Amino acid sequence: MKIYQAVAALMFGLVLSTSVEAAVKAAVVTGNIDPVSGILTTSGVIRYTYPKINGTAVATPAGTTSYTATITVDGAARSYTVLRPNPAPASAPLLLLLHPNGTSAETMTNLTEVAPFVLTQGFWAVMPSANNGKWNDDPSNSSADDVDFISALIDALVAQGVDATRVYAAGYSNGGFMSERLACQLSGKIAAFGIDAATLRSGLAGVCAPAVQRPKLYILGTSDPIVPYDGVANLYSALNTMAFWVAQQHCGGTVASSLPDIANDKTTVQLTDYTGCTAGQALKLYTVTGGGHAWPGGLTQSVGTTSQDISATGLIWSFAAAYHR
Repeated sequence: MKIYQAVAALMFGLVLSTSVEAAVKAAVVTGNIDPVSGILTTSGVIRYTYPKINGTAVATPAGTTSYTATITVDGAARSYTVLRPNPAPASAPLLLLLHPNGTSAETMTNLTEVAPFVLTQGFWAVMPSANNGKWNDDPSNSSADDVDFISALIDALVAQGVDATRVYAAGYSNGGFMSERLACQLSGKIAAFGIDAATLRSGLAGVCAPAVQRPKLYILGTSDPIVPYDGVANLYSALNTMAFWVAQQHCGGTVASSLPDIANDKTTVQLTDYTGCTAGQALKLYTVTGGGHAWPGGLTQSVGTTSQDISATGLIWSFAAAYHR
């Protein structure tokens, strides 16, 4: 009888173990990014925890981990926030997301809503922190310490296992201007760039000489009062910004298309694809008509309207992930 009971218990345990394993596998959430809008559709409900990092609750899906760390650059401790799959996949790609002026790495993590993309697409999202909340994005009136920081950070993350050939950088507002600076001064380490709510500074344009041209995607709102679409003072207009890169990347033509107006938010989006680029491979501009100083598709933290017709995170990730250096 005791032997029978032991065998039965063992068999029950095996069945239960198999059932639990099947349930865990069934619970894995996958996702597809719409190639036109960048909007992510998931196969199931994502469950989140909200650990506090530097005082901010960071949305962290089950199956990922988030934490903060520091490195020393030019004698100073510099911090960054990581959101990555758990366990960490081997040789995963890396998306650097640079925050706006006066905010934080943790805020950038939440407002971009990058968490479900990390879970379903398998990349590391790393949000560096600027000193005193502001990136030194203009080489005409600042030192290169932030370029040194991003360069050292990439080296540190590669040492932790990310793929050195699939490192991408994107930013919003001040972070977008910094992403442009990296496109000019750190293109040897970064395979593609996303720039949101930032046009080209004249101070950067005058010294911009990339070691190699890389693909770039811009998202700009026509009703942005902080970075005007038509330019102001030392900021190029959207069209002059693109003309600058067309000349550098030797693009030959354009293809324009209107995206579906899927949200009732009084914005529409047009994609201008600059074709035939013999350097840097690709150059795109998403013009958000009626859009403000915003990260489209993210949590609103803008001046003006945050369009929900597109997901900046999804578009930038889908665009960048096609390239490697």
